[in-house]
Amino acid sequence: MKGKRKTAALLVLTAALLAGCNGVSQERQAAREKGITLLDAGDHEGAVREFEAALADTDKVSEFEIDVLKYRAQAEYLLEDHTAALHTYSILKQIDGERAEYSYLSAICAAENGDTEEALLELEAGRALDEKHHSGETKSSGYREAVLALGNAFRKAGAVEKAQETYKELLNSPYDSTEIYNCLAFLSMEQGQYEAALEYIGRGRKLSDEVSAKELAFNEAVCMEYMGRFHEALSLFEGYAEQYGSDERVEHEIAFLNSR
Repeated sequence: MKGKRKTAALLVLTAALLAGCNGVSQERQAAREKGITLLDAGDHEGAVREFEAALADTDKVSEFEIDVLKYRAQAEYLLEDHTAALHTYSILKQIDGERAEYSYLSAICAAENGDTEEALLELEAGRALDEKHHSGETKSSGYREAVLALGNAFRKAGAVEKAQETYKELLNSPYDSTEIYNCLAFLSMEQGQYEAALEYIGRGRKLSDEVSAKELAFNEAVCMEYMGRFHEALSLFEGYAEQYGSDERVEHEIAFLNSR
């Protein structure tokens, strides 16, 4: 189910300026509810079908259609049909106005597609809208995730400096997190800059994100191993296994280090 979805989308676009509150049939309401149920159950493809059914047979745009389109975009994203999700967000921009949230979510989808140019444009558009409507460092939903997604896309494309610059945008801000330090540490490790990676790991472990803290702990042990500090690496891997539980890769590292 790749590519742009045309079902209901062209109809919505044609009626974009015809805002209304026409009655929503029971069938369309039921399709929306079923779509949400399927979405929650992880059946993203089935959810998209139901949301499209909920958008059918309408000649005006109301809050119902906007709500369904938001759900459809979410389902398309989770289905990893990022092109379709981008298309849905473009429709939302036309019928619900330019919103920073839509730009940030579009940036995430573009980044997942590997299109760093479009992702950067959407991220900048979101920032501009936030600066217009908010004061201080407040950002709309999706901002932090958009920055991370763009940084990851730059890293995958081999644009190391751009990736690092993008990640660092979140440092020392209300959107700072352990995950950012983990991304910077991993980027440094890929470049063989293990001391820099350890510095980021140390800073990140002071924060409270348990999921990323687990990744930081593993990466710290890897850094020690790559630096030839085998005794310290072994101690860290054993501590990791004790705190977070062991798995095949951890057991492999411990066995290797015990053989040194």
